[in-house]
Amino acid sequence: MRIRRAEPSDFPTTATVSVDAFSNDELYQYTHPYAARYPSSFRNSFLRRYKLRNVLPGYIIWVAVMEEVDSLDKLAPVGRGQASKGPAETIVGYAIWRRYGESREAKRWQKQSWSEWFESILLRVEDNYIDNFKLDRSISPSRMRSLEQAGFSSDKFADLSERWHLHDLVVSPHVVNPVYQRRGIGARLIVWGIEQATEEKVPVTLSASTVAEPLYRKMGFKTWKLTDLPGVRMGAPSLIWWPEVLTATEAVKK
Repeated sequence: MRIRRAEPSDFPTTATVSVDAFSNDELYQYTHPYAARYPSSFRNSFLRRYKLRNVLPGYIIWVAVMEEVDSLDKLAPVGRGQASKGPAETIVGYAIWRRYGESREAKRWQKQSWSEWFESILLRVEDNYIDNFKLDRSISPSRMRSLEQAGFSSDKFADLSERWHLHDLVVSPHVVNPVYQRRGIGARLIVWGIEQATEEKVPVTLSASTVAEPLYRKMGFKTWKLTDLPGVRMGAPSLIWWPEVLTATEAVKK
């Protein structure tokens, strides 16, 4: 198993992984109550998200892959920026990171080519068209509005100008081989951001699901804020990880 940068050809698979992972998620069951009736709409919502974030400045998408030739006693990491594929890969998880900030380190991750800019415009037009004409039949617009009113999409970390944010962390529920379960696929995808944040002396932030929260806590994340969500039994905790070289006061002032 190894971790590498995602490529556009990966996104149909990551969308399928997302459907498998979120079909029984409490939040998605609230926002997408018709997902089972309209599975294509549900899957396409993930696919559009990955395509857009792949071309927006500051976003980095990593995938965890298993290969037929994997050694059972070695996990081969891939260096930053590399994106090579091996034979007979199976994508078993992914993470979507974003670098916020105005520093030189942040700008290094926020470059966008003209082709990426143009593609992002087209993808946003497509999203607006689908939203305006309610073409995503898996979603409940009224429930989405209630989440918006509850502040679900607001930036809980607005005071932190410099940070890495983990937008999505998904591990396929079909990874049943105990050998690979012990590899800590989710942890490996998180470690990249923690190492990058340590190097750049900035915190890591995220909004945790009920399932993933114990993993984040184990890796040193602390509560930043708790948001109560309508229709969801558990609140959505906003968590933060601080590098040892940085205090909360310093992060806010950055």
